[in-house]
Order: sequence, then C-alpha cells, then structure tokens
Amino acid sequence: MSPVALFFSFIIGLVFALIVSSFLNAGKIVIGWCVAVFALIFGIFYILIFQNEPINPKKGEYYATQCQLIETNIDNGLFQSNTNKLKCGDVIENVTVEKYQEAIQAYQNSNVQMNKLN
Repeated sequence: MSPVALFFSFIIGLVFALIVSSFLNAGKIVIGWCVAVFALIFGIFYILIFQNEPINPKKGEYYATQCQLIETNIDNGLFQSNTNKLKCGDVIENVTVEKYQEAIQAYQNSNVQMNKLN
C-alpha cells in the first residue's frame, strides 16, 4: 500500500474514532457502538478489497521487452513512493519501484512456470 493510502486510512480511522468517542461521551452508547461496528466492517472490507491487487505478468513483459530503464529509485518526497523512469518507444513512463519489481517478478515467474511445462 502506498504511503498516501496509508495516510488517508489513518485519517479515516481517526475520524471514526472521534465520532465514536463523541457519541459515547454524550451518553448515546448504542449509536456509538453501531458506528464502531460499521467502522470495523468498513475497515475489513477496505483491506480485503484494495490490498490484493492482481499482479499482471503482461505488464512485466511489456516493461522487460518494450521499455528501457532510464532512471531508478527516484525520490518523490515523503508522501509518494519512489519511482523508476522508463522509456517505452517514444513515451516516458514513471512507475513506482514496487509495482515495477512486482510486474517483472510476475513475468519471470510466468516464464519459469512455462519452462517447467515444456
């Protein structure tokens, strides 16, 4: 998960905690617990859905065969992931280091599996 997503997840969690706290302090215990349960279900749903993005070996094949790595591990500041700069034909693409490495690894693993089948 990117640092920006982590930051926003933290802020959302903090807002829910403040809402629950205000309801509980106001004596509205049932509403406070309902909001807390909703926040818990929302958090679990968020983690299950958005954490498991499928890694596409075709993207790794594209990076490995059609692109040339120009710069690696470019620092983009505190709230953004480091990137790699690729030249793909006439186009310059900036890809996060993590996504680039995952795509290349998926492509290499798919080649290993194909070689085992042959």
